[in-house]
Amino acid sequence: MKNYIYRLKDETGRSLYGFTEAEDKKELKRKLRGNKYYFVSAEEYDRKKIFKKRVNLDILLIFTRRLTSLIESGIPILSAIHILWWQSEDKTIQLVVGHMRDKLEQGKTISEALDEFSNIFPDIYRAMVRVAEKAGGLVKILRKLTLYLENQKRVHTKTKMAALYPTIVMTAAILVLICMFVYVVPIFQKVLVRLDVKLPALTLFVLKISAVIRSRYFILGIILLSIVVYFLLKMLRKRPRYSYYLDYYKLKIPYIGNILHSIILSRFIHSLSILLSAGLPIIESFTVAKTTTNNCRMDADIDELKDKLEQGNSLYDSFRGVKLFPVMLVEMIGAGEISGNLTKILESLAIHYDEEVDYNQSKMFTIVEPILILFVGGIVLITLLAIYLPVFSIWQGLIAV
Repeated sequence: MKNYIYRLKDETGRSLYGFTEAEDKKELKRKLRGNKYYFVSAEEYDRKKIFKKRVNLDILLIFTRRLTSLIESGIPILSAIHILWWQSEDKTIQLVVGHMRDKLEQGKTISEALDEFSNIFPDIYRAMVRVAEKAGGLVKILRKLTLYLENQKRVHTKTKMAALYPTIVMTAAILVLICMFVYVVPIFQKVLVRLDVKLPALTLFVLKISAVIRSRYFILGIILLSIVVYFLLKMLRKRPRYSYYLDYYKLKIPYIGNILHSIILSRFIHSLSILLSAGLPIIESFTVAKTTTNNCRMDADIDELKDKLEQGNSLYDSFRGVKLFPVMLVEMIGAGEISGNLTKILESLAIHYDEEVDYNQSKMFTIVEPILILFVGGIVLITLLAIYLPVFSIWQGLIAV
């Protein structure tokens, strides 16, 4: 049997995509002939490539919202999936939903269909749907997943901002300095050469920097260094030991580390809250919630916490002594465990860490901007001083005469 991606069109001329197995194109056409769509084309495709495809968070959120609305309105799951296949604007999600529809028609459950696309549907998503299938209440679970994905989208945006803002500001500052050394300094250099005077050490130093930056080898060196650093970090990421230390030192970066720590805690606590409220066992909840941190250092602490729970310790005792979990978080979890309101406490903690992310970001922006302005201004001042020092020397000589 061969794997085919096929393209159909409906009455309006809209393209629809799906993939299936068939002996050849003739058999594929026969299989698709019974539906109300027009066959357009088909091509062989590596099945593994489809299962490795990814979609961004926005597309997954749209899919979940639409599925929630359809099932909430009383439409059976198979019909809802078929409607989503027809409505999907993204080709990848359309292929995935088409495959899910085929699996449901074969008698598979929706969680079994989702499990084939672990690269698209995260562990928490699939675990929640499995719980809903066992205990009922799929609509309620889908609503929770929609809220969870909306929160993850906000957190993802904050994560990008935490890394992107300093990078953009630093890049802009470096470009300003490069432009000054490449275009401004050489103009003054020509003037200084014509004056034929002995140049101070600071002036010579600035002229040498300008010459180095204007050299083609400088640009080539920067490109090569960037490539080497990129592939080195990529290689180290694949090794657990080095990945652990990279994530450890990432959390130590001033201001940025605090933001990343708050983001990781927010993700983890949100995930744990939604999993426990859905009825997932506590150990399994920790296992699934761990997949949302994207930080090996935090994962090590969660594994330590899980080991304590498996040994029969209470949740409060398990959290105590685990370094990356703040005292306030531990005490509130202890209070929630005693009162029986753990999920509500976790929701409050998640909101608290969301607010802490906003506070730390504002604090970082307030501090980074003046530091960079002073840094760039200082270099510009030193450069101008280096350029004008010979001119001042000549002027003083003329006055003396």
